[in-house]
Parts: sequence; C-alpha cells; structure tokens
Amino acid sequence: MQQALGIYGGTFNPVHFGHLALARALRDTFALSEVRLIPTGVPPHRTPDVSATQRLEWLKLSLIGEKNLIADEREVKKGKVSFTFDTLTELQQEQPHSLLVWLIGGDSFAHLPSWYRWQELLEMGHLVVANRPGFDKLPADIAGEFAKRYVEASPQALARGKISVLPTPLMPVSSTTVREKLARGEDVSNLSPIAAILQQSSLYSKNT
Repeated sequence: MQQALGIYGGTFNPVHFGHLALARALRDTFALSEVRLIPTGVPPHRTPDVSATQRLEWLKLSLIGEKNLIADEREVKKGKVSFTFDTLTELQQEQPHSLLVWLIGGDSFAHLPSWYRWQELLEMGHLVVANRPGFDKLPADIAGEFAKRYVEASPQALARGKISVLPTPLMPVSSTTVREKLARGEDVSNLSPIAAILQQSSLYSKNT
C-alpha cells in the first residue's frame, strides 16, 4: 500500500470535539499513519476572534494523547492568507512519495469552484468530503466532478484525483455554537476538549 498523509485544515476557532471526531475518522477510515491538522493563519473571508497563535496552541493542547494526529504550524507561521493549493503543493514537495488525503467539509466542497486553482486541487491528492449540510445541493460543475471521481472510502481505494465521502456521522457541534455559549457564560465541557481553558480565558466574552 502506498504512503498516504492526511490533511485537515480549518480555523479551529476554537477547536471542539467535532474536529477531533473528523480527524480520527479520516485517520481510521483510510488507515493513515499521520493526519496533519493545519490551522488557518489568516482566513481569507473573516477575521477570527482570537489570534492564530492562540488557536494553534489550543489545538496542540487538544491533540495531546491523540494517536497520529499532529498540529501543523505552517500557515500560522506565514502570517498571511494561505491558499489550499499552495499548502498542498508545499506538503507534496516535502513528502514526494506520499499521497495527500485531504479533508473538506461538504459545505466547502459545494463552493469549491470559487477556490484558487480549484480544478488543479482535484488532481493534487485524494479528496475526502465530510457529509455536512449543503453537500446534497451541489452546483452542476462540482456535481459532475464528484460523479466522475467518486470511489468508496477505504484504504484500497486511495488514489490521486479521486473523491470519497467520510462515512462517519458528524457530531452536532460547531465552533460558532461554542463561541456563542462562551459569550453567554454557559458551560461547554461537552463541546470542547479545552473547555476549562476557554472558559477561564474570557477571549470570546465580547461576542454578546
């Protein structure tokens, strides 16, 4: 079996149990020896409530004890907008013999044609779609690509240019929910692995 590297990018603002569940599912479904979780340094469409450095630190804390799940600092260290195309290109150059297996939310997948060099992205590795709301309403251009490239989610099906759907049910939690609860002073211990730190920090208390 060929070498494969899992990639999961996001703002992680803040990290929650749903993020960890997806990362574990990606690792386990495709028998990956490593999954890199890559916090966005400067999101192109919105400004996070907390710094990239803080989000990265929280992610690192949440991954303590998690087998083969690693926080990757590259986009945070750049301190500017990082396109997925550039990050994947960099990772492929570092690991030329590994197949990149990168995870994207179903909502983001539906808007993939608006991404930088999106058609080339489809050829850069094996794309795995998390079945989030919006995935069932794909525009024609991306629906056509999905139909043409779809393969089952298994280690044996991994191949460059293919697309699979992550079969694991998603946890009903989002970073928005966590932030809103923190702003109201509510308990989030059932939503985030770093709940105590988040509640003590008061960094989201301004979102009232």
